[in-house]
Amino acid sequence: MATTLDITVTRASGDSQSQPQPRPHHVAPPNPGGGWISYFSGVPDKRRRTTFKQKPKSTSPASFKNPWPSFHKATRQETWQALEWGEDADTAIDLAASHLADRDTSVAGSSSSSRTRQAAQLLQTIKPDFSSDAGVQAKTTWLGHAGVLLELPALRTDSKPVRVIFDPIFSDRSSPFQSVGPIRSYKPPCALADLPPIDVFLISHNHYDHLDYDTVMTLWRLNRDHMRFVVPLKNAQWFTDSGIPADRVVELDWWDSVTLTDTATTTGTSQAGTLTVSCTPAQHSSLRDTYDADTMLWSGWYLKHELPEKRPYSIFFTGDSGYQCHADPAWPPKPPVGTTHKQLRQGTVEKVPNPDEPSPEKYPPCPAYKEIADRLGAPDLVYLPIALGATWAYVRSFFSNYLPPANVPIPRHSAGITGAIHMPPWDAVRVLRDLTASRDPNAKSPVAVAMHWGTFVTEPIEVLKSLGHLEWACYNQNVRFGRCLEDVENVVGKEPVFLALNHGQSIIT
Repeated sequence: MATTLDITVTRASGDSQSQPQPRPHHVAPPNPGGGWISYFSGVPDKRRRTTFKQKPKSTSPASFKNPWPSFHKATRQETWQALEWGEDADTAIDLAASHLADRDTSVAGSSSSSRTRQAAQLLQTIKPDFSSDAGVQAKTTWLGHAGVLLELPALRTDSKPVRVIFDPIFSDRSSPFQSVGPIRSYKPPCALADLPPIDVFLISHNHYDHLDYDTVMTLWRLNRDHMRFVVPLKNAQWFTDSGIPADRVVELDWWDSVTLTDTATTTGTSQAGTLTVSCTPAQHSSLRDTYDADTMLWSGWYLKHELPEKRPYSIFFTGDSGYQCHADPAWPPKPPVGTTHKQLRQGTVEKVPNPDEPSPEKYPPCPAYKEIADRLGAPDLVYLPIALGATWAYVRSFFSNYLPPANVPIPRHSAGITGAIHMPPWDAVRVLRDLTASRDPNAKSPVAVAMHWGTFVTEPIEVLKSLGHLEWACYNQNVRFGRCLEDVENVVGKEPVFLALNHGQSIIT
């Protein structure tokens, strides 16, 4: 039987009994009636103009905010300019499709049926292999959307591997109801019962595509003798209200951490390691129902795995997070017409300069990622989102599933207009560079794994756009792109690696 890891909590605010200083992401009062659309529409948000007021005999904030100027909410004019109707002529689509040119000429073309076949070949679901190798630093399995299973070496030589799961969703819909809401285009790669024992369950925030009730409760039933939940501030009550014991749930504020150890041993002679889990800032929001917008914190997670006489190994899960608003509808830069993946491999395509907004002071990038690397160190392994949220695409799907693109009345929007809360591929590569700029030059190249893409797509073309834009962004920012580690093994250099895996695919780093 698996044993529960011991846990020690470290608060960034110091002694919890003393009166803390207000923290920049804590606000009061909460914003009743806010929602996801408020971050897109330019509707004024009065709560964001309030200041922190300490309640008598209370150290608990009533709600939270993104404390940086980079959290720019698009104006009505910017939103209108970002809308796009008609067929999607993005050249990144053909770049992604060019990977199939030598494999299957039957899928060539730009018709709707061709794009569907191309997407089905470029993004697949494979049965995961959960066999463990105690000699590796980390094994990552992409479970779909933002769900990732991380397996790390045992903290004692006579114990089992440590397994951490991030933001899993195995339900068919990302919604409070399984009859309506964004629906999966790709089924989960396995059943929850097929997963190995889980030690630590981490969530980044409470949106339905990251905190799924049925998934949580099934995993709890399967792992109740040993699994712990570590969640951002104010999220613990959701778990205890769902019947999970309070002593199995730890909630953390930004920069708080927990240290996990394994003191259970049969011999008493093995040296123990530690796994430190730090709650990190993210630029996003939270919402579970109509009236609780931003009353529960959102975060990323930074893990440091340390074993005696071995170099520490660090993993960073960004959660659902943005980087920078790009109001220019032409952003991000597109590959030239006719660009193929072979040309990028050969380096024959002219690179574009790193695009900055005409007024960077108006739309600054989020500084949190550089701060995370400065405080905690450059991570070895990073899980980064690369696609937009599914809600807007779901609304479009009521028409796009039945009408030709030219007749769909609900427009698309440019990737950059919501970049302050959902980083598109170009910004995800920028974040990878921010995180790893200070890495040890003697260490292995850092590896990023794309997540938050491809699972809840409503149009197959979204798969091709995500892949094409990620490859193009990597090419222009000196990052090696691949679909598996074997794709980049023969590429000379120490540049970071960015992988877009298939559902259920694993990598060992």
